[in-house]
Amino acid sequence: MGLKIETWNIAFRKRGKNLFDREIPFKVIKNGYKGWYADPFLFDYNGETFLFAEFYSYRLRHGIISVSKYDDKKECFSKFKPIIVENYHLSYPVVFEYQNQIYMMPESNETNSLYMYKCKSFPYEWEKLPAVMNGIRLVDTTPYIINDSLYAITLKLKDDDSTKGELLLLKFDGLKFNISEKGVITDDMGIARPGGNFFINDNKLFYPSQNCEGSYGKALNFINLTNFPIQFNISLIDTIYPKDITLLNYKKPEGIHTYNFSDKIEVIDLKYYKNSYYRLMFRLLKGK
Repeated sequence: MGLKIETWNIAFRKRGKNLFDREIPFKVIKNGYKGWYADPFLFDYNGETFLFAEFYSYRLRHGIISVSKYDDKKECFSKFKPIIVENYHLSYPVVFEYQNQIYMMPESNETNSLYMYKCKSFPYEWEKLPAVMNGIRLVDTTPYIINDSLYAITLKLKDDDSTKGELLLLKFDGLKFNISEKGVITDDMGIARPGGNFFINDNKLFYPSQNCEGSYGKALNFINLTNFPIQFNISLIDTIYPKDITLLNYKKPEGIHTYNFSDKIEVIDLKYYKNSYYRLMFRLLKGK
């Protein structure tokens, strides 16, 4: 067991005019000593922007869901506050509005189930609902609403391996999600794993996806989607590699896997490898 561990940071910037301007720098939100943040999702509410993210806790050894609010005057995010803590790993906290109610649908694949949380008091109080899918390991489930119908794309893991899986299209029946007739969309791990919310650009529908070929967080894609949800035709438009990221206050990252934006802000997450002082202390205590 080496001293290096994989960590992530969230970075943000004000939105540019183009979809992903490689020249506009991001500012990294530095992690504390207790863990790291990843999977950033933004949600605008009553004129304010909130950032939801996974916080990986070194003490708990799994992720929880936290939230922060953007300060327009200081041009920074507030200190994160934990809002959903389970005894299993949570990540990818996608927040969305459906039928005049705000929901969150975080990743919880360790339970072999998918859950939705209903917001009781935004953004801090959430009620866990009964599972909307059982008996299947799904990651990075991303909803999209069209004609008042709720759909989602999701990656079904193969062999519990984050670099192997199948992209599925799901449809919500009011109580549960079911795999649509479309079935498997692709098993190409260069594009299959979702990496952020759907969005419209130049009157076209897109979503970010992760390039996980051979390594987790290798790159980030922008996928154009047509004939949704009948045919679900996808085409790769652009790929963002770690070397393409411009940062104000940090070194170049070694990976990237999530992208989102709100009316004012864009967010990404960045992979690094760092020395673990916990592992160093463990070795010293064990005399190794």
